[in-house]
Amino acid sequence: MIVVEALTSPLFFSIRLPGAFQVAETLPLPSPSTIGGAFAYSYAIWEGTDFSESLRVFASNAWYYAIPLSDIVASSIILRRSRLLQVGEPFVRSKDDWNRLASRLPENVVKTLKEKGLFDRSKLRYRHDFLRVLKSLGHEHYWKYYADTFFDAMIRRYAFTSNLYVAGLVPIDKKFPLSFTRLGDTESYLGIRKMSFVEEFELKKVSSGVLSSPAYAFISYRGKKLVSPRGDWPIQLLSAPYYLLDRLKGYGRSEYVSPAVLPIRREIRSINGKDIEVFVPAEIEVEVISEVFVLTYNSNLLGREIKVIIPVQAIQ
Repeated sequence: MIVVEALTSPLFFSIRLPGAFQVAETLPLPSPSTIGGAFAYSYAIWEGTDFSESLRVFASNAWYYAIPLSDIVASSIILRRSRLLQVGEPFVRSKDDWNRLASRLPENVVKTLKEKGLFDRSKLRYRHDFLRVLKSLGHEHYWKYYADTFFDAMIRRYAFTSNLYVAGLVPIDKKFPLSFTRLGDTESYLGIRKMSFVEEFELKKVSSGVLSSPAYAFISYRGKKLVSPRGDWPIQLLSAPYYLLDRLKGYGRSEYVSPAVLPIRREIRSINGKDIEVFVPAEIEVEVISEVFVLTYNSNLLGREIKVIIPVQAIQ
């Protein structure tokens, strides 16, 4: 095993809550599954292997984490997306689809199509067929359907920060370059400033006592309570690395989604007369309730000792 660490400068990122669908809120820090997926992608590119195969290696017996190095501010952005690739999708697949279409279209559209003998499933099989017919008829509904179908707007919340440390204890000994350019959704760009490999580390089991860490710690994992926070830090659901393997199968099991203590503190600051929420890096302190791993190493990039609390169940 080896520790892979990187200093990144994300302009902004949006990482939705695990298991959520079309939810605009973002996590203030990337979860272990997000970082693990990015590392697995980099390894797949380097080795020329399939991403799913690389993910199976990087999701098992591994752990990933983030350490905030600068203030984090969340803000909402309105995105307008183009869906032009959908023009080749089937317009109607069944009789029910056809009936549903007829009930949703304006009455004047249906009337015009019927008068021209064009209201026929065989003639309107694809979305581009419907667009072509409306355009050829010079019907006013053309532009509304075009805009509503192939473009949409959504409000998504992004986290802005200037420096972020991401790392992972990976189950391989090979050194490989990190080549991912996104961390979160497809609009979340970042730059990798530096990376390093740490070959000397300690992975020790601890079953009691008080521990501090600059990274987040899972309060429980797979139904077993691990630690209890000894202070006021945000608690957020995060997804563990193995969560991604279930996503490949079309579902994500909740047993790999657990509450974690985040190494940040919430502050309200006034900027130009407006109060904004700011998350400031803050080392956590927790009491160990049941057995956990403590990963300890000297970071080549941060120039200090790092301690990370890892669920024992994650590394067998």
